[in-house]
Amino acid sequence: MKKIPKKNSFKTPSGYFQGLTERIQERMQEEDAQKFPGKEGFAVPDTYFDNLDKEILASTTQKETPVIQLRPYKKYFYAAAAIAAIFVLVIALPWNRSQTITFDDLAEVDITSYFESQEMELSSYEIAEVIPVNNLDINEFMETGMDDEEIMDYLEDSIDDLDELNIDLDEAYQ
Repeated sequence: MKKIPKKNSFKTPSGYFQGLTERIQERMQEEDAQKFPGKEGFAVPDTYFDNLDKEILASTTQKETPVIQLRPYKKYFYAAAAIAAIFVLVIALPWNRSQTITFDDLAEVDITSYFESQEMELSSYEIAEVIPVNNLDINEFMETGMDDEEIMDYLEDSIDDLDELNIDLDEAYQ
């Protein structure tokens, strides 16, 4: 970085500050004399300051002023809001709470999704042991009932040898 010279480059003429204040005061007096008139334009009455403090105190004392509410209708808004809230509660809340949800009210999809989401780790054989097979009918599991003829037609189409199943067949099916 360049070295900055320590010598001051600003100079004032010699004797500049000698008598400076006197010169400024003389100039101000000359300018004031030109601006201000010689005679004052205002006069104060002789007894003006005798009663001045009493008049100031009399004019500054507080008087009773009536209080005016800015929003007198505000209490009506609160009342209307309360009535509206009660009205909404009366309509929105069901009054008959005696209904209880039974197993029949559950949708089959809900039950299925519950068992799928729960990891019970039961195999189909374990479930078959729990469900009594004696009282069940195949038509309870199926949406549409099946006739014996439909079952026999299915077996004839899908199985090569019906004798393996040990089914007694009527003569109409052979």
